[in-house]
Amino acid sequence: MSVYLTLGTYTNEGAGGLVEGDSDRRAVMETFHSSVGAKLLDYHITRGKYDFCALVDADSFEMIAALGLKAKGSGTVKDLVILESVDINQI
Repeated sequence: MSVYLTLGTYTNEGAGGLVEGDSDRRAVMETFHSSVGAKLLDYHITRGKYDFCALVDADSFEMIAALGLKAKGSGTVKDLVILESVDINQI
């Protein structure tokens, strides 16, 4: 498995749960990632260009890309950036 960092922004719909405070975003993200066989390692709400950063363990980039398409299709996130962590000593 490889580690991926996903950065993204919430749409107005996606941010609604944060503002109302009735949504456990980490639990939602854990369920969402496990639905495709990935494991959420860490999750942060961030300030700046992106609203969140997720650290994910997954079998392939394609798995994470499919997850990104699923997330965008839900209408709750946009502007996703997916980065693969690499071990510089193995390159």
